[in-house]
Amino acid sequence: MSFVHHTAIRFAHCDPAGIAYYPRLFELVDAAIEDWTAAVLGIDRAAMHQRDRLGLPTVDLHAQFEAPCRLGEPLDIAVDVTSVGGSSVDLRTTATSAGTPRFAATLKQVLMNLDSARATPWPDAWRARLQP
Repeated sequence: MSFVHHTAIRFAHCDPAGIAYYPRLFELVDAAIEDWTAAVLGIDRAAMHQRDRLGLPTVDLHAQFEAPCRLGEPLDIAVDVTSVGGSSVDLRTTATSAGTPRFAATLKQVLMNLDSARATPWPDAWRARLQP
C-alpha cells in the first residue's frame, strides 16, 4: 500500500518560465520520504537523528521525468517499499499531478549510525513495519 505525500509546485521550485527545476523535485521526493518515515516507521527524522543518532542517507538514486511540473500544480508523491535488506530499504516514488504522471524515482536508503557513519541493522519493530 502506497503512502502518498500531497504538496504543490511552488515558485521556489521553478525556473523563470514556471517549470520546476529537477533538483527541486528531488527535494520534494525527500520531503515525501521524510513524511513516509514518520508514518510508516513511527519515528520522525528529528527523533531519529537527534535522540537515536540514526539516519537514512540515500546511497543510490535513479529518476525518470515524463512531463514538466508547473507552478501552482498539485503534486501527489506515492512512496512504496520494493525490498528490505539487513540495513537498507529500496523505495519507489511516483509523482502525479491530477492523475497525470510527472516523474518517478527509485532510491536505496541505508539505516546508518550517525556517530560511527556505518550501516546498522533495522530494529525489529521498524523491520516489521517495512514488510508488506
